[in-house]
Amino acid sequence: MRTLPAVKRQSGRMSVAGAGGVMLAALLLVFQPAKADAGAAFSDAAAGTAAMDFLNLGVGARAMAMGGAYTAIAEDASACYWNPAGLVQINKFSATFMRANYVGDITYQYAAYAQRLNPYSVIGVSAMLTDIGSIDRTDTVGNRTGEFNPRDQAYSLTYSRAIVELSDKDHDVAIGVSGRYINSKIVDSADAYGFDVGMMGFYFAEIPYRLGVVVQNLGRGPKFDTEYNSLPLKARFGGSLSPFHNFLVSSDVVFPKGGQYYFTLGSELGIAPPSGGRVSLRAGLNSQQLKITGGTSGLSLGAGVSFQLFNIDLAYVSMGELGNALRFSLSFDFPLWEPVFQRKDKTVFADMQQFTSMQQLNK
Repeated sequence: MRTLPAVKRQSGRMSVAGAGGVMLAALLLVFQPAKADAGAAFSDAAAGTAAMDFLNLGVGARAMAMGGAYTAIAEDASACYWNPAGLVQINKFSATFMRANYVGDITYQYAAYAQRLNPYSVIGVSAMLTDIGSIDRTDTVGNRTGEFNPRDQAYSLTYSRAIVELSDKDHDVAIGVSGRYINSKIVDSADAYGFDVGMMGFYFAEIPYRLGVVVQNLGRGPKFDTEYNSLPLKARFGGSLSPFHNFLVSSDVVFPKGGQYYFTLGSELGIAPPSGGRVSLRAGLNSQQLKITGGTSGLSLGAGVSFQLFNIDLAYVSMGELGNALRFSLSFDFPLWEPVFQRKDKTVFADMQQFTSMQQLNK
């Protein structure tokens, strides 16, 4: 049975709607054009106008196998990237590492760690590093004069909190924020600072579902020459549901600065062998990548295996004539990870009775 503080209110549902209204109002302010033609910034006509595009690459083999439809799932340490509000689902601590072989010779790595502070809040740190490889440097007539090695890096600090006042026996609500330092080096280097803010709701109905919204890459962009460039600002709206045991479907609608809005779809089927553990099969679709010609662009496939506290995941993403991208993830969760809607206690909060007992013992 769920045990929550006595500060809960009967009007929780109206409070959730009010909180959602505040978030929507904030989004409208963020994306309200300052000039009549500023709306073009959120169209394909503005492609390439935002700097530090590596922030759009996506992390986690599980998320990428599901087409990136992860805004309303984000239930491990990779929530530092996808939706900081999702970090509150972690039981005690979680860690993940991912390596990706992207198109061409581009590779990038991502690592994140999250730790529960108390029944209400979780803190996390993460790092993302890219390596584009060596590129020849030439003079104005094409003579080779050496080489340079473009690299990007981003470091984040994330805080997520469960909003007890907006929760009751039928749903939980959480919010989160990430602050980020970013450095990009081509020949010269430039720094930038950004942050994300997100919200997630968990609904324990007959068919349980989640809703999420996040605004990513707000803040000050890099200055390579005399002017500052903008970060790849975007808003993501997502939903996920579990229509039956061990099956999950999800979808996101994404509004990026410097591109047309697009949607993503994802699905996951879990298989629990009698010998223990868990095997997951995944598939996804990204409508933005459907524009790439050749092959099965936009399609993603993947699988995952859970061994006690460890999870190993692999994702294959087709990018048509550009090639294929592979992502490999290794994650560790303590205690043993279970899907949110299959946990014994239907709540994303830690065990309040256990926490209270520990406090009493420490006095």
